[in-house]
Amino acid sequence: MIDISNHTFESNCPSCSGKFTATLGQVSRQETISCRSCKQAIKLVDQNGSASKGIKDINKSFDQLSRTIKNLGR
Repeated sequence: MIDISNHTFESNCPSCSGKFTATLGQVSRQETISCRSCKQAIKLVDQNGSASKGIKDINKSFDQLSRTIKNLGR
């Protein structure tokens, strides 16, 4: 099963503009991570719950696709 919450992305630190990596799951949980360059704490914010909703909707679609593919040969 594919879990989109484990998908990583890169962004820039608001303090030093250095790159940091986070997962969509970390955003949906609104975790605080550290910049690799300056060690500044970065609070990940899920504005209006859009990351959480997106993860849920995409994972649901993958589950439906998987069930459909399994049933093709029947």
